[in-house]
Amino acid sequence: MTLKDAFAKIEDPRNPSGRRYKLSSIFNMLFAGVISGNDSLSRISQWLRTLPKKSAEDLGFTNGRPSKATLSNILRKVPFESIEKAIGGCFSDKIPQNHIAIDGKSLRGTTQDTIPAVHLLSAFVVANQSVIKQVKLENGENEITAAMRLLSNATIDGGIITGDAIFAQKKSAKLS
Repeated sequence: MTLKDAFAKIEDPRNPSGRRYKLSSIFNMLFAGVISGNDSLSRISQWLRTLPKKSAEDLGFTNGRPSKATLSNILRKVPFESIEKAIGGCFSDKIPQNHIAIDGKSLRGTTQDTIPAVHLLSAFVVANQSVIKQVKLENGENEITAAMRLLSNATIDGGIITGDAIFAQKKSAKLS
């Protein structure tokens, strides 16, 4: 499956009467914008405005180009898990998964007054340095229980899973 096919499978939560751009076109464009070196919605939207007409049409934009506000609104409506599932499903069958490293990180800039930072736990394939799945830790959850959720649907036959010192406990070592 191609990335374009994967993006086409993401369910569109928008009202059908208000859709000006196909959701798959939006995600194709966001991906192309990021790999072109743009690191914000403002830069991606500016990059899209400067693309030649043919390039924009190749991305699926035949009737104008979305603004930063449109991109932001769409990203707020589409569940993160559905995006991750589409992208992970596209790449996971092509990645040798004989060594997966698990690690957690708090996202910089996500802390607010009384709200703690967003903490993600990721499964990283060492062979090609790709994150294949990640989960957000719930309030009060630790990385060990999040790892159980992270790997709950994984099939890793004969592979090795590594983690940092927090995983050096009997419960997490069994993962069954």
